[in-house]
Amino acid sequence: MDTLHPDLDAYLATLNGVSANTRRARRADLAGMIRWWEDVHDLAFDPALLAERDVRAYLQRRQVDDGAAPASINRALSTGGRCWAWLVRTGRARENPFAAVGAVPQDPPAPRKLDPGAIDALLRAASDEPDLTLRRCNEALLSLLIYAGLRSQEAADVQMRDLDLDGRTVTVRAGKAGKFGRVPLHADAVRLLRRYLTEVRYPDGMPAPGSPAERELLLGVVESTRPGRPFRAGVSTRTIRHRFTVIATRAAAQLRAAAQKEPRMDKAARLLEAADDLVTASPHALRHSLAYRLLDDGTSLAAVQRIMRHSRGEQTLRYATPNERDLKDVIDRSGGV
Repeated sequence: MDTLHPDLDAYLATLNGVSANTRRARRADLAGMIRWWEDVHDLAFDPALLAERDVRAYLQRRQVDDGAAPASINRALSTGGRCWAWLVRTGRARENPFAAVGAVPQDPPAPRKLDPGAIDALLRAASDEPDLTLRRCNEALLSLLIYAGLRSQEAADVQMRDLDLDGRTVTVRAGKAGKFGRVPLHADAVRLLRRYLTEVRYPDGMPAPGSPAERELLLGVVESTRPGRPFRAGVSTRTIRHRFTVIATRAAAQLRAAAQKEPRMDKAARLLEAADDLVTASPHALRHSLAYRLLDDGTSLAAVQRIMRHSRGEQTLRYATPNERDLKDVIDRSGGV
């Protein structure tokens, strides 16, 4: 069972007359938010530090990234609102950060995506890294996020034995909700991963089948603060987010520079839009982008569901719903009167 802050345990202790299931559900709601907050802020959770912007960011993550049902999200909002109202009444918090956050509409927004130009800019920015080892590490990371649609934790957990480059698959041993799955790899991903393995991980030859080295984590980091900048296997989700941000920032700068040289105003505007999308994107946007690309290429919903490893068809259907950018593009292509 997750350990909560003492003030939250004190609140749960006041819930007299509720069923055991309700008590467990409310505890799980609070525990999930705490784990997210501590992961984002890299701090021990303190109820007094939770702000309204945190609540809204958590809502966005649950709604768009996790694909949680509106009823589940609204229950979590209700739990948080009741808890912090009690914390304010008992002098444990000054404000209720849930008070101004409304319930989630029953029709969730379409997931956020990056257009192909932004994806291409990411790959180009990764290849521009002057340090060869870091360049190959970044390319290997992006190959799993862009072409296989892996979540950050899934990418961090991939072991050497999970990668089958000849068969063009990667195995996810513990995906969302602990699900096992095998994901097909695009030929470009195979090329980037093979180059990473031969130039960084195993320049003297791949490990023998069944050897302990096959259980080593695939991705790793360059320890830039140590002499010689050695490579170390294993990477955290926080490091993945940081590396993505560095690459995305570089890619956005390159797109803005290209926009300044572009004579056509419409193309320049598209480049600037892609740059803006990159600086506010997260690694999970690459997973969303893969699903959109598959559907745009005419892939069936059933096939997309299998590739994305969605447990419910409703999760896949979200990608068939046009977002605001899609609708604007339709209007732009319609031309003037």
